[in-house]
Amino acid sequence: MDTLPAPEQLEPLLSTALTLPALKPHAARLERLRHDYARGLERKDAPLTVALVGATGAGKSTLLNALAGQPLAREGEDRPTSTAATVFAPEGASLEDLAQVGAKTVRYTPDPRGLWSGQVFIDTPDLNSVATMHRDVARAALERADVALVVMHRGSVAEATQAEFLADFARRRALVFLINFADELSADSRETLKTQARRLALEQYGLPAESVPVFAISGRAAKAGQDPSGEFGAFLFHLKTLATQAVAERVRRSNAQGALEEITSRVEGALKETEDTLARARAALESGLGRAAEGLKTDFDTRLELAQGHLASEVRSQAAGRFWGPAAWGMRLSYVGAGGLGAATLLARRSLPVGLAVAATSTVLDAVRDKTRARAAETAVVEPFEDDLSVEGAARAALAEARSLAHASGLSPETLGLPDVETLLVELKSARASAWRYTVTTAVAEAVAGWWRLARWLLLPLINLPLLALLGHVGYRVVRAYLEGPLLGVDYFINAGALFAVLAGAGALLASVSLAGTTRAVRRAGLGRFTSLLGVLGGRLGESVQDSFRSGREAARALLQLR
Repeated sequence: MDTLPAPEQLEPLLSTALTLPALKPHAARLERLRHDYARGLERKDAPLTVALVGATGAGKSTLLNALAGQPLAREGEDRPTSTAATVFAPEGASLEDLAQVGAKTVRYTPDPRGLWSGQVFIDTPDLNSVATMHRDVARAALERADVALVVMHRGSVAEATQAEFLADFARRRALVFLINFADELSADSRETLKTQARRLALEQYGLPAESVPVFAISGRAAKAGQDPSGEFGAFLFHLKTLATQAVAERVRRSNAQGALEEITSRVEGALKETEDTLARARAALESGLGRAAEGLKTDFDTRLELAQGHLASEVRSQAAGRFWGPAAWGMRLSYVGAGGLGAATLLARRSLPVGLAVAATSTVLDAVRDKTRARAAETAVVEPFEDDLSVEGAARAALAEARSLAHASGLSPETLGLPDVETLLVELKSARASAWRYTVTTAVAEAVAGWWRLARWLLLPLINLPLLALLGHVGYRVVRAYLEGPLLGVDYFINAGALFAVLAGAGALLASVSLAGTTRAVRRAGLGRFTSLLGVLGGRLGESVQDSFRSGREAARALLQLR
């Protein structure tokens, strides 16, 4: 015997799984199925409960009286005879569960002469009545039954109302199809109707024809002790077999299994729908972010181009920190500052105070310009332009498809983990600012380190050797003049200093020129960092979508493993 999960194991999983939006429309139905499942497992020793259902004039009450061996239900030609469910139960039988349907209860004393006396019967209203509430009453009654005796006449076998009603119970109730009034049918007609009933079970409910017993009987003739079709005995034997404790327990377990299968089927469908929605939302988000990223990268590269001067200054400054010698001093200056020092050198030949004043002024101006340029560069890269709608437009475009998909699925974008435009806009601006900080710090340092690996062996000697040679020559002339006379004049030292400044400036200029490729590498690194941050942001947003309804999805998967 297959092991079924305990009802208390099923309840918390189903309760959590119902947080899935796709399951919420089925919440009431699933709760009924859960209670049905619990009843099927907990009522092991209760008497078998049989509900008689069928269309108007099918002869349900007559059949019930024949089975009980006494007139329990009212028969008549005024249809529908039954307008409410009536429970017929032997004295002493527990009816706590059936009391919940609000049915009228009739107690009876089993008659030993009855064909199948001593059972709990539920006589239900007609399924094809114009009063739709009759079907609701019949449905509530069958929810508390174990077996459905479907009583039909020749005109109701394929009736749509009856077929639709039974579809709700086909897999969670033991069904027995009865073609009544067999005494009015020929043998061929009876077989034709039985074939139609089996086809109904197969085509409408997906039940193998052999799994649903079909009998052609006459309840009216059975009351008189007659069996014109020869099938009433087989029908009665089948009912008595169902009523044995072992078979009744097996019937209830089968009913519970049917309820569990419907629960898991609905949960599986909702889980698949949820997973598909999340997958489509994530794909739409990734696609939108991918398209937006192209425009954002172009925009960021344009901003880096506007900050080219500051980046070049930062590169020269860090490169100068690795140099030694006078050329390093010049590399710390901008072209304007270096030009100012060159002019000061030339002026110093005519007037030393004027040259020093020009040098001091150019140095101060260069420092002020450097700070101003740094602020301007950060503003150009990080802060939006006055008419800049590129980032906001990108944020809207990135989310448009995914948010539309969420609305089309009847969900709010937030429940799918999708951010709003303002939130994404903040994230994109943050990524841009972070990429800029990386560019002016780590990217500059790494690019200069790469440049220095070659420059220290080639460029540094090329710049400093002429300066060392000049210093050596000046030292030689000073010593010789001191020893041999005459002493060198001031003009000599001014000219030597000017030449030294020119060589140092030329070296600084050469080093700065060699750093042009390094500055471009810094820009590429900054753009690459921005691209990487956009990828990380896309991955994080995608995971946020994928994490939506996680507890409900996990509960649904755990529930599916119980079947």
